[in-house]
Amino acid sequence: MKRTFIAAALVLSVGAAFANPDAVVIGAGGAGLSAAVTLHDLGREVVVLEKMPMIGGNTVRAEGGINAAETPQQKKAGIPDTIDQFYADTMKGGHNLNDPALVRTLTTHAKDAVAWLVSLGADLNTVGRAGGAKYPRAHRPTDGSAIGPEVIRVLWKAAKDRKMDVRTQTRATEIIMKDGRVAGVKATTKDGKVYTIDAKAVVLATGGFGANQDMLVKYQPKLKGYA
Repeated sequence: MKRTFIAAALVLSVGAAFANPDAVVIGAGGAGLSAAVTLHDLGREVVVLEKMPMIGGNTVRAEGGINAAETPQQKKAGIPDTIDQFYADTMKGGHNLNDPALVRTLTTHAKDAVAWLVSLGADLNTVGRAGGAKYPRAHRPTDGSAIGPEVIRVLWKAAKDRKMDVRTQTRATEIIMKDGRVAGVKATTKDGKVYTIDAKAVVLATGGFGANQDMLVKYQPKLKGYA
């Protein structure tokens, strides 16, 4: 059942089409779909652009779990984890080179992300122990399947249930600026059609630049040819 959503997602899904939405979300992975669903539920009109023929991004490849502390799932299992311990483990894992403020935000609110996904229908009831963690805190599906497909399955269903405007095989090529403010994006379809979308805000959820050879080589020449 959980594997079938990927094939279904290969088909372009367009719900209510907006010529001038409140926001354009670039990227339909975990971050992009989360942002889009949240914006929709706040009453905003949203368009999602995804350059690939399917949704999921790198999120769909994730196999471990979602680390979070002080969750109901942990408490039910009798796991004495704390947000402070999660923070300490994460800082130690990064040799204390991490940005403390960002790590504090992550470890404090991870439990809220788990709760939100569960509210949308995600199965995150198994809590396992990942490397570097003092206590089990990796939340994942009870059937042992990978976390990524489960997260995308839930977010994709949420997007479809809300009849959101999600455009696959559509690449955002430029963020339009007017008077020093974001005013929309320029996009190109798989057929080479170029059009613009006027919007009050743009959410960049395109991930890192691991697939951009030019940037990889610029910052680390040793990665030339890295796939």
